[in-house]
Amino acid sequence: MDRAPAAKAPQTVQVLDRSLNLIDFIASRRHPIALHEIARDTLLPPSTVHRLLRNLENHGYVERDQNNYWRLGFKFLEFGHLVRDRLPVREKALPLMHVLFEKTGATVNLSMRCGDSIIYIEHVFDPQIGVRLSRQIGAKAPLHCTSCGKLFLSELPTEELTAYIARTHLQARTEHSIRTPEQLIVALEHARELGWADDIEELEPGIQCIGAPIRNGLGKMVAAISIICASDIRRKPEWPQHLLQATAAVSASMGWLGARN
Repeated sequence: MDRAPAAKAPQTVQVLDRSLNLIDFIASRRHPIALHEIARDTLLPPSTVHRLLRNLENHGYVERDQNNYWRLGFKFLEFGHLVRDRLPVREKALPLMHVLFEKTGATVNLSMRCGDSIIYIEHVFDPQIGVRLSRQIGAKAPLHCTSCGKLFLSELPTEELTAYIARTHLQARTEHSIRTPEQLIVALEHARELGWADDIEELEPGIQCIGAPIRNGLGKMVAAISIICASDIRRKPEWPQHLLQATAAVSASMGWLGARN
Protein backbone atom coordinates (compact mmCIF):
# COMPACT_ATOMS: atom_id res chain seq x y z
CA MET A 1 0.00 0.00 0.00
CA ASP A 2 1.40 3.37 -1.02
CA ARG A 3 1.61 6.01 1.66
CA ALA A 4 1.69 9.75 1.09
CA PRO A 5 4.92 11.29 2.42
CA ALA A 6 4.42 13.29 5.61
CA ALA A 7 8.01 14.19 6.45
CA LYS A 8 7.61 17.84 5.40
CA ALA A 9 4.64 18.60 7.64
CA PRO A 10 6.65 19.50 10.78
CA GLN A 11 8.97 21.70 8.72
CA THR A 12 6.00 23.55 7.20
CA VAL A 13 4.56 24.21 10.64
CA GLN A 14 7.93 25.43 11.91
CA VAL A 15 8.24 27.88 9.02
CA LEU A 16 4.77 29.21 9.73
CA ASP A 17 5.47 29.52 13.46
CA ARG A 18 8.72 31.35 12.83
CA SER A 19 7.11 33.70 10.33
CA LEU A 20 4.31 34.55 12.74
CA ASN A 21 6.81 35.08 15.54
CA LEU A 22 8.74 37.51 13.35
CA ILE A 23 5.53 39.41 12.60
CA ASP A 24 4.68 39.57 16.30
CA PHE A 25 8.18 40.75 17.14
CA ILE A 26 8.20 43.50 14.51
CA ALA A 27 4.71 44.57 15.59
CA SER A 28 5.91 44.94 19.18
CA ARG A 29 8.52 47.52 18.14
CA ARG A 30 7.47 51.14 17.73
CA HIS A 31 10.12 51.86 15.11
CA PRO A 32 11.59 49.86 12.19
CA ILE A 33 14.28 47.41 13.23
CA ALA A 34 17.43 46.06 11.59
CA LEU A 35 17.70 42.44 10.50
CA HIS A 36 20.59 41.68 12.85
CA GLU A 37 18.56 42.97 15.80
CA ILE A 38 15.63 40.78 14.82
CA ALA A 39 17.92 37.75 14.58
CA ARG A 40 19.55 38.53 17.90
CA ASP A 41 16.33 39.03 19.84
CA THR A 42 14.43 36.13 18.27
CA LEU A 43 17.43 33.76 18.58
CA LEU A 44 17.18 32.79 14.92
CA PRO A 45 20.09 32.60 12.44
CA PRO A 46 20.35 35.78 10.35
CA SER A 47 20.10 33.73 7.15
CA THR A 48 16.82 32.22 8.34
CA VAL A 49 15.45 35.62 9.33
CA HIS A 50 16.46 37.07 5.98
CA ARG A 51 14.75 34.26 4.06
CA LEU A 52 11.54 34.53 6.08
CA LEU A 53 11.42 38.32 5.85
CA ARG A 54 11.90 38.25 2.09
CA ASN A 55 9.01 35.82 1.75
CA LEU A 56 6.78 37.96 3.98
CA GLU A 57 7.85 41.03 2.02
CA ASN A 58 6.79 39.40 -1.24
CA HIS A 59 3.30 39.00 0.17
CA GLY A 60 3.08 42.51 1.62
CA TYR A 61 3.21 41.58 5.30
CA VAL A 62 6.50 43.39 5.99
CA GLU A 63 8.51 46.04 4.16
CA ARG A 64 11.89 47.76 4.32
CA ASP A 65 12.49 51.47 4.65
CA GLN A 66 15.28 53.44 2.99
CA ASN A 67 17.71 52.35 5.70
CA ASN A 68 16.96 48.69 5.10
CA TYR A 69 15.10 48.45 8.43
CA TRP A 70 12.00 46.29 8.69
CA ARG A 71 8.45 47.22 9.67
CA LEU A 72 4.95 45.84 9.14
CA GLY A 73 3.55 46.16 5.64
CA PHE A 74 0.37 47.87 4.45
CA LYS A 75 -1.35 44.51 4.23
CA PHE A 76 -2.12 44.78 7.94
CA LEU A 77 -3.66 48.21 7.49
CA GLU A 78 -5.92 46.73 4.85
CA PHE A 79 -6.81 43.77 7.04
CA GLY A 80 -7.38 46.01 10.06
CA HIS A 81 -10.04 48.02 8.24
CA LEU A 82 -11.67 44.86 6.93
CA VAL A 83 -11.85 43.29 10.38
CA ARG A 84 -13.22 46.44 12.00
CA ASP A 85 -15.76 47.20 9.28
CA ARG A 86 -17.10 43.63 9.33
CA LEU A 87 -17.72 43.50 13.08
CA PRO A 88 -21.50 43.28 13.60
CA VAL A 89 -21.30 45.03 16.96
CA ARG A 90 -19.53 48.03 15.43
CA GLU A 91 -22.19 48.36 12.73
CA LYS A 92 -24.98 48.29 15.30
CA ALA A 93 -23.25 50.44 17.91
CA LEU A 94 -22.05 53.32 15.74
CA PRO A 95 -25.45 55.06 15.26
CA LEU A 96 -26.10 54.91 19.02
CA MET A 97 -22.60 56.21 19.71
CA HIS A 98 -23.44 59.28 17.62
CA VAL A 99 -26.65 59.78 19.62
CA LEU A 100 -24.68 59.48 22.85
CA PHE A 101 -22.15 62.00 21.58
CA GLU A 102 -24.93 64.45 20.74
CA LYS A 103 -26.42 64.09 24.25
CA THR A 104 -23.16 64.49 26.14
CA GLY A 105 -20.76 66.30 23.83
CA ALA A 106 -18.09 63.90 25.13
CA THR A 107 -15.87 61.43 23.32
CA VAL A 108 -17.45 57.99 22.93
CA ASN A 109 -15.37 54.83 22.47
CA LEU A 110 -16.29 51.26 21.53
CA SER A 111 -14.06 48.45 22.75
CA MET A 112 -13.86 44.66 22.89
CA ARG A 113 -11.79 42.25 24.95
CA CYS A 114 -8.50 40.99 23.52
CA GLY A 115 -6.79 38.65 25.97
CA ASP A 116 -5.85 40.57 29.11
CA SER A 117 -6.61 43.91 27.46
CA ILE A 118 -9.39 45.79 25.82
CA ILE A 119 -8.92 46.91 22.23
CA TYR A 120 -10.56 50.04 20.87
CA ILE A 121 -12.42 49.45 17.61
CA GLU A 122 -14.35 52.70 17.05
CA HIS A 123 -14.77 56.22 18.39
CA VAL A 124 -16.91 59.32 17.94
CA PHE A 125 -15.47 62.66 19.01
CA ASP A 126 -15.24 66.36 18.31
CA PRO A 127 -12.02 66.78 16.30
CA GLN A 128 -11.62 70.30 17.71
CA ILE A 129 -11.45 69.28 21.37
CA GLY A 130 -11.62 65.51 21.65
CA VAL A 131 -8.52 64.26 19.85
CA ARG A 132 -6.60 63.69 23.09
CA LEU A 133 -9.50 61.74 24.57
CA SER A 134 -10.23 59.50 21.60
CA ARG A 135 -8.44 56.17 21.88
CA GLN A 136 -6.59 55.20 18.73
CA ILE A 137 -8.37 52.40 16.92
CA GLY A 138 -6.41 49.21 17.54
CA ALA A 139 -4.86 50.53 20.77
CA LYS A 140 -5.01 48.32 23.85
CA ALA A 141 -5.31 48.95 27.58
CA PRO A 142 -5.23 46.66 30.65
CA LEU A 143 -8.60 45.35 31.74
CA HIS A 144 -8.27 46.43 35.38
CA CYS A 145 -7.30 50.01 34.46
CA THR A 146 -10.37 50.80 32.36
CA SER A 147 -14.10 51.06 32.92
CA CYS A 148 -14.90 48.69 30.05
CA GLY A 149 -12.19 46.26 31.12
CA LYS A 150 -13.62 46.06 34.63
CA LEU A 151 -16.96 45.07 33.13
CA PHE A 152 -15.35 42.15 31.31
CA LEU A 153 -13.56 41.13 34.51
CA SER A 154 -16.81 41.33 36.48
CA GLU A 155 -18.23 38.53 34.31
CA LEU A 156 -15.37 36.10 34.86
CA PRO A 157 -15.65 33.03 37.09
CA THR A 158 -13.54 33.25 40.25
CA GLU A 159 -10.81 30.95 38.93
CA GLU A 160 -10.39 32.97 35.73
CA LEU A 161 -10.26 36.23 37.64
CA THR A 162 -7.63 34.75 39.96
CA ALA A 163 -5.60 33.65 36.94
CA TYR A 164 -5.82 37.16 35.45
CA ILE A 165 -4.52 38.69 38.67
CA ALA A 166 -1.65 36.19 38.75
CA ARG A 167 -0.70 36.86 35.12
CA THR A 168 -0.83 40.64 35.21
CA HIS A 169 0.10 41.31 38.85
CA LEU A 170 -2.36 44.21 38.45
CA GLN A 171 0.40 46.39 37.08
CA ALA A 172 -0.53 50.03 37.66
CA ARG A 173 -0.64 52.73 34.99
CA THR A 174 -1.16 55.72 37.31
CA GLU A 175 -1.17 56.42 41.03
CA HIS A 176 -4.94 55.89 40.95
CA SER A 177 -4.82 52.44 39.34
CA ILE A 178 -6.11 49.38 41.14
CA ARG A 179 -3.13 47.60 42.65
CA THR A 180 -4.47 44.84 44.91
CA PRO A 181 -6.94 41.95 44.48
CA GLU A 182 -9.02 43.41 47.29
CA GLN A 183 -9.39 46.73 45.49
CA LEU A 184 -10.32 44.94 42.28
CA ILE A 185 -12.96 42.78 43.95
CA VAL A 186 -14.62 45.84 45.50
CA ALA A 187 -14.60 47.64 42.12
CA LEU A 188 -16.11 44.64 40.33
CA GLU A 189 -18.85 44.22 42.92
CA HIS A 190 -19.68 47.91 42.52
CA ALA A 191 -19.87 47.50 38.74
CA ARG A 192 -22.23 44.53 39.06
CA GLU A 193 -24.53 46.53 41.33
CA LEU A 194 -24.64 49.59 39.07
CA GLY A 195 -24.56 47.89 35.68
CA TRP A 196 -21.72 50.19 34.64
CA ALA A 197 -18.14 50.90 35.74
CA ASP A 198 -15.89 53.92 35.98
CA ASP A 199 -12.23 54.78 35.55
CA ILE A 200 -11.15 57.81 37.56
CA GLU A 201 -7.67 58.57 36.20
CA GLU A 202 -6.68 54.91 36.45
CA LEU A 203 -5.40 54.55 32.89
CA GLU A 204 -4.17 58.08 32.24
CA PRO A 205 -3.78 61.09 34.57
CA GLY A 206 -6.49 63.68 34.13
CA ILE A 207 -8.78 61.37 32.12
CA GLN A 208 -12.00 59.86 33.46
CA CYS A 209 -14.59 57.60 31.87
CA ILE A 210 -17.63 55.44 32.47
CA GLY A 211 -18.48 52.30 30.53
CA ALA A 212 -21.45 49.96 30.10
CA PRO A 213 -21.70 46.50 28.51
CA ILE A 214 -23.12 45.36 25.18
CA ARG A 215 -24.56 41.83 25.16
CA ASN A 216 -25.37 39.41 22.37
CA GLY A 217 -28.50 37.28 22.00
CA LEU A 218 -27.26 34.84 24.63
CA GLY A 219 -26.64 37.58 27.17
CA LYS A 220 -22.86 37.33 26.87
CA MET A 221 -20.91 40.57 27.06
CA VAL A 222 -19.23 41.09 23.69
CA ALA A 223 -18.24 44.76 23.77
CA ALA A 224 -18.62 47.97 25.76
CA ILE A 225 -19.22 51.64 25.13
CA SER A 226 -17.51 54.27 27.22
CA ILE A 227 -17.85 58.03 27.65
CA ILE A 228 -14.56 59.76 28.29
CA CYS A 229 -13.74 63.30 29.41
CA ALA A 230 -11.13 65.40 31.16
CA SER A 231 -13.50 66.94 33.72
CA ASP A 232 -14.99 65.43 36.88
CA ILE A 233 -17.39 62.89 35.43
CA ARG A 234 -19.09 62.48 38.80
CA ARG A 235 -20.61 65.94 38.34
CA LYS A 236 -22.57 64.66 35.36
CA PRO A 237 -25.14 62.34 37.00
CA GLU A 238 -27.24 62.08 33.85
CA TRP A 239 -24.43 60.49 31.83
CA PRO A 240 -24.73 56.94 33.24
CA GLN A 241 -28.41 56.86 32.27
CA HIS A 242 -27.65 58.10 28.75
CA LEU A 243 -24.92 55.46 28.49
CA LEU A 244 -27.13 52.62 29.74
CA GLN A 245 -29.88 53.59 27.31
CA ALA A 246 -27.43 53.47 24.43
CA THR A 247 -25.89 50.11 25.36
CA ALA A 248 -29.35 48.63 26.02
CA ALA A 249 -30.42 49.66 22.53
CA VAL A 250 -27.32 48.14 20.96
CA SER A 251 -27.77 44.94 22.97
CA ALA A 252 -31.40 44.72 21.85
CA SER A 253 -30.28 45.05 18.23
CA MET A 254 -27.87 42.17 18.91
CA GLY A 255 -30.81 40.03 20.04
CA TRP A 256 -30.52 40.38 23.83
CA LEU A 257 -34.09 40.26 25.13
CA GLY A 258 -32.96 41.25 28.62
CA ALA A 259 -32.20 44.70 27.29
CA ARG A 260 -35.94 45.27 26.78
CA ASN A 261 -37.01 44.24 30.27
